Amino acid sequence: MIIPVPLGVIGKDITGTNTPFFVAGRPIPQGSLKFINGHAIHVRAQDLALWRADIANQARYARVNKAESAVEVILTFVMAKPKTVKRAEPFVRPDLDKLIRAVLDGLTDVAYLDDQQVTNITASKTYGENQGVWITVIDKSIVMNELIINNNTN
Repeated sequence: MIIPVPLGVIGKDITGTNTPFFVAGRPIPQGSLKFINGHAIHVRAQDLALWRADIANQARYARVNKAESAVEVILTFVMAKPKTVKRAEPFVRPDLDKLIRAVLDGLTDVAYLDDQQVTNITASKTYGENQGVWITVIDKSIVMNELIINNNTN
């Protein structure tokens, strides 16, 4: 499902690095392996591949610029709350670290060259009606350049 990027107040698209975008769908964790005949096979390999492709496509649709230096990634995973559950937060499977890994791999070669460029991650899981993940990739070099420019003009 494609969520359109909203228009800015002066009619320009709000796109590029630092723009939050939403990837709809059930978040798929990366990390559960099963060994068959000595080969490690991902338990949900096809679902994971589709989830990563959705992430990459939404990043392209939001026109996220590919960073070449350090980035910060902010993730909010929205999980469906089962009707019988009374707890306020989803402190159950899937594990947050495995969800993060799938998103970082999905953003590789789209939002950055390699996930080794990620120097900060802020991530959370919450319940909500529309499952998916909110993603913001912040190119730290752009932020630093803007700070320098703003300080020089003051």
